[in-house]
Amino acid sequence: MLVRTFHEKDIYPNSALLEKEGGFYVRRTGKAILFDEAGNIALVERDTHPYALLPGGGIDEGETFEQGILRECLEETGCVVELGEKIGIVDDFRLRDMKHVVTHCYAARVVGEKGEPRLTDDEKATGLRVVWMPFEEACSRVSAQLEDLRAGKVKFYNTGFNIHRDLLFLQAYKHGGVFKS
Repeated sequence: MLVRTFHEKDIYPNSALLEKEGGFYVRRTGKAILFDEAGNIALVERDTHPYALLPGGGIDEGETFEQGILRECLEETGCVVELGEKIGIVDDFRLRDMKHVVTHCYAARVVGEKGEPRLTDDEKATGLRVVWMPFEEACSRVSAQLEDLRAGKVKFYNTGFNIHRDLLFLQAYKHGGVFKS
């Protein structure tokens, strides 16, 4: 199982925030590598930026990681899902927001027919939508996004961390849960 920790310097090595001090608050999130009946996986993208990520999001108070992932997949993809193996845990420390993000990821599969996403008003306003594609194509897309990040093209702070995290989860799944750098 993949377990990885990122610090600001790992994502943004030239950040002016490296000297910031103070306490972090914890944000729990969950992600899924969600397969449909045809073997494609879901990515979610938004009109506000060209980057696609694994479905999932924040875990509500009182929810387990697993419950939150099931809810988030239903909301973002419109699909009832069944969780499979745990792919891993990534925790990262985001200095700008003083946030310690702990993300659990599972492999999952769609149960029954695909439905309509149940988006929040914010998700609707940003044009969130689900796209389905072959696993290797999704890996290539997220890898290209990492290259954009390294080239300084990613303008959304949290998206940089999210791209790194989701690519690690995809790679871990591809390599049987063993992280390979």
